[in-house]
Amino acid sequence: MKTTAIYIFMLISLGISAQTAEMNNRSKRSLIEAGSFLNFSPMKVKQIPGFYIGYWYRYPIDETKTHMEIGGNFNYSTSLYQFNYGKNNTLYPVQSKEVIVNLGIRMVKQYPLHDHTIEWVSELSFHHLFLNGSGIPDDEPTKKDNGSINISIDTESVASLKLGQGVRFWKNNIGLGIQFSYMPYRLWYKNTVPKGFNSFSVETGVNFKF
Repeated sequence: MKTTAIYIFMLISLGISAQTAEMNNRSKRSLIEAGSFLNFSPMKVKQIPGFYIGYWYRYPIDETKTHMEIGGNFNYSTSLYQFNYGKNNTLYPVQSKEVIVNLGIRMVKQYPLHDHTIEWVSELSFHHLFLNGSGIPDDEPTKKDNGSINISIDTESVASLKLGQGVRFWKNNIGLGIQFSYMPYRLWYKNTVPKGFNSFSVETGVNFKF
C-alpha cells in the first residue's frame, strides 16, 4: 500500500514538473531594452538626451500575473555636469559627461488587453554615476616601484538607489516602455555632492523578449 502511494505521488510530481517545464519553455525568459533617457539635475550646465541598453532575466509568471526581473542597464550621455566634488574635507571642481550603470530587480504586473499586454513595472536598483575625476587625488598615493606598471583611472563614482515606476505596452514579443525614476544621491554621499544633486529621470525605449 505504501509502495503504491509513493508511486502515485511520484507520478503526480513528475506530471507537475513536466507541466512546469513546458510552461517555462514556452515563456520568454530574456529581455533586451534600448532607448533614450534624460536625468534632470540642477548641476548640469548642458542637457542632452542619452542612450541606454540593458539586459533583464524574466522569471516565470505566477498565478497573479506577476513576475520578477533581474538585470541591469548601461547609460551614456554627453550632458555636462559641473559642480564641486567633496573628498577628504576638500572640494574639487568637476566637469564631466554622464556614464551610469544600474543593477537591480523589478516586479512586473501584467494586464491583458485584447491582443496586447500592459505591464506595470516597479524597479529598485543600485545606481552608479561615474564622473571624470581628473584633478581629484586617489585615496592612497600610488607607489612607483622599479619594473612595475601602475595604472591610474581618473574616475570618481556616486552611488545611489534608483526608485522607478513605469509602464510597458506589448504586441507579441515587441514592446514600448516609459519609466520615471528618482535617485537620492545625497542619501549616502551627503558630504560628496552638493545640495540639490538628487535627481529625477525619464526613460523611453523599445523592448524585445526572447
